[in-house]
Amino acid sequence: MSRGIYIIGTDTEAGKTVVCAGLMYLLAEKGKNAAYYKPVASGEVLRDGRMVPGDAAFVCHVSGFDLEMKRISPFSFADAVSPHLASRHAGRMITPDRIREGLDFLKARYDVVVAEAAGGLAVPLDDDGYMQHELIREMGFSCLLVTRAGLGTINHTVLTLGFAETAGLKVKGIIVNRAAETTIEQDNILMIKKLAAGRPVFVVPTLTGVDTERLLAGNIREAFHQSIPIDDILRLMETI
Repeated sequence: MSRGIYIIGTDTEAGKTVVCAGLMYLLAEKGKNAAYYKPVASGEVLRDGRMVPGDAAFVCHVSGFDLEMKRISPFSFADAVSPHLASRHAGRMITPDRIREGLDFLKARYDVVVAEAAGGLAVPLDDDGYMQHELIREMGFSCLLVTRAGLGTINHTVLTLGFAETAGLKVKGIIVNRAAETTIEQDNILMIKKLAAGRPVFVVPTLTGVDTERLLAGNIREAFHQSIPIDDILRLMETI
């Protein structure tokens, strides 16, 4: 039986892809048979003469995960816009059945699946309003919430936790990303811990030299080694 976790974010720039890359790297270092899955990806980059999903390319570069891109992101679109609009521009509908088939393929071959959402929870995947949180719930994932450390994050984090609960999703933990040593950010982290309702809160410091579009890993591997206890993350994962 495979276990998994869905990496969700308070907004589109929370740093989900960097977190996925760091987690996949730590899982590989621990010898876990882990897969990365981003079923819907908006924004492609040119690699070796062809367009590929940029987030998947970065995660694979950092972690060493190797799989056909169409298996990692069955719905990948060139335009870095909301999935429903990217899908419309490309003339290709996002179909939940195909996404579930892609997940079944990974579950048959990997013990752990780290999945990544496209933007936030309240993101439409088609023009009829089928939402990302519906897809996550239907696939049976629990979630790990990535949030920023800066001004506004307390409100964004609490709102996302409340929305997730209303949508029927279990948020098992929180990762505060890009945390600096400023008074404001450190106080934000303390308050998020108080408001986390017993969930574990992990903190990733501000990274240096990381560029997801140019495939620059910077100090991501070292930083995740120092800040994220991967055994604790594994304990949060549930059977999918």
